[in-house]
Amino acid sequence: MKQRITSKIIAISFCISLSSTIAIAQQGMLSKVSLEDQVVSSTLIVEGKVISKKSYWDVNHQNIYTVNEIEVYKVFKGQLLTTIEVVTPGGVVDFQAEQVSPSLGLARNSIGIFMLYENDKQLSSDALSDNSKFKPFSSIQGFYKYNKYENLAANPFFIKVGISGFYTEIENLVGRSKINISNFDIDVFTQNSNVLAVAITSIAPMTSSAGTESVLTITGTGFGATTGTVSFRNADDGGATYINALPTQIDTWTDTEITVEIPSSAGTGDVRVSHATDATSATSSILTISYAETTFNYDWSNGLGPEAYQTRHKDINGSGGYTWQMFTGFDANTTANESFVRSFDTWRCETKVNWTIGATTSTNVAEFDGINVIRFDIGAELPAGVLGRASTYASANCVVTDVIVYWYVAELDIVFDDGANWEFGPTNAVAPKVDFESVSAHELGHSHQLLHVIDSGVLMHWSIAAGDNNRVLSTNDIAGGNDVQSRSLVDIPCAPVDPMTDYVCNLSVADQLLAESIVLYPNPATNKLFIENKRFLNLESATIFDVTGRKLMTKDISENKVLDIKQLSQGIYFINILSDNATTTKRFIVK
Repeated sequence: MKQRITSKIIAISFCISLSSTIAIAQQGMLSKVSLEDQVVSSTLIVEGKVISKKSYWDVNHQNIYTVNEIEVYKVFKGQLLTTIEVVTPGGVVDFQAEQVSPSLGLARNSIGIFMLYENDKQLSSDALSDNSKFKPFSSIQGFYKYNKYENLAANPFFIKVGISGFYTEIENLVGRSKINISNFDIDVFTQNSNVLAVAITSIAPMTSSAGTESVLTITGTGFGATTGTVSFRNADDGGATYINALPTQIDTWTDTEITVEIPSSAGTGDVRVSHATDATSATSSILTISYAETTFNYDWSNGLGPEAYQTRHKDINGSGGYTWQMFTGFDANTTANESFVRSFDTWRCETKVNWTIGATTSTNVAEFDGINVIRFDIGAELPAGVLGRASTYASANCVVTDVIVYWYVAELDIVFDDGANWEFGPTNAVAPKVDFESVSAHELGHSHQLLHVIDSGVLMHWSIAAGDNNRVLSTNDIAGGNDVQSRSLVDIPCAPVDPMTDYVCNLSVADQLLAESIVLYPNPATNKLFIENKRFLNLESATIFDVTGRKLMTKDISENKVLDIKQLSQGIYFINILSDNATTTKRFIVK
């Protein structure tokens, strides 16, 4: 049986001293690397805290990396160092950025156990320092992040309940006792004696999106007069740990009410408030995140901290969008080629993102070179356990003092593991094979500027198991893609490039007939919405969704084609109409 972990399971309070392990189903673009393999392959294993971070170009100005300075608390294996630097892919340099998914993204003040080996990335001279540099072994799996509130350490595959017991597990595998470098005490760290000082009574709305500047209002008591932190469940590990909103994302803070923008990596689960004295409380209700979008964090060095900026697509190829190119070796793999094209069409035919596939290329690297390449990796190019990786290269435009009007996507690359046990289809994958079309559709979702969510019913769900086949966009996936696409179509006068235009998809005959047959009126509507069926096709049902992808109603329209919508508030909605052999989605407005 495939085992999945939900935020409800994670929210259980474990009061045990020995470590127990909860295994999580295969994560989106990863294959599991065991703790035993990590210990053997790592040259340095430490417990530590991220105290600073800064991004740099490599020496050839082709990729951006972030150097994370780590204060070492304990050493389990390797040199006795007090401070090290962990190099991770992606980051922001001046007004250019790179985001790599999946990869380890570390936030300041994050604490956990790092599985590391020597860094082989040559960075620009600006990155030179006296500290030894390392890379995480097995990418995002190489960091077991601490959740102090529930006394656990987690990576995308394992939740280690009882951190002191996890120490013992690593010590047994290494064959020696840990060495304390500082006086960090895990028992003190996981104590929370002030929990009753803060009380949360409600959050609104209960369903929202992440990375979209959507604002959550938290009401309660004991928040304090000084701004503290607001924490959300981490979508990248299924909600096992928390991520904090940026200080600049907290709009208002009083003793009884907080308004905060929901950060891009927030997932479905409880929300936690901690004020300046570290008193903390979590909501009893669950915030549902229907979709999440990419943001880039830029620090203006004005003392306020980084600010999050949304991205958008632009007309890069002069034909309204982006031209992808398959490396000749990938193109020659007919089944991989066809599988990728199917997932490619899945996105562009539904959200109208203007992507095309052009001539093949002899370029066989993923770097900021103006080529949107699709390729397999070379040897051990991808980190251990990584099945596929999407890179977004972005540039800022319309920059004025302390304000960036927007970031746009300048280039996209996707790389797949050439040694993975792929099922290229079109038949479904059966374990232990991994479904290539599902993985490529997921990675293309990242290229569409969508991030992970915690919802097994959507393509951008953070986890997939071998043998899973998730090739169809959910309403939430579509809502997220449509949101990115809608702002990508808007012209900005100061921009040096034109906005994207909608891709025109060649629908199947049945879908085309249905789309042409259906007319909604009146639009905008108030109390009733009428569905006109010009070709008298056999309609079955109509389902209405809001712009966040939340399903509001489903009605049988085989006979009555009038929908009562007086309960809907003013705004934009989507209606999915299903016939006996086709489907179409239309937009309408309630005024």
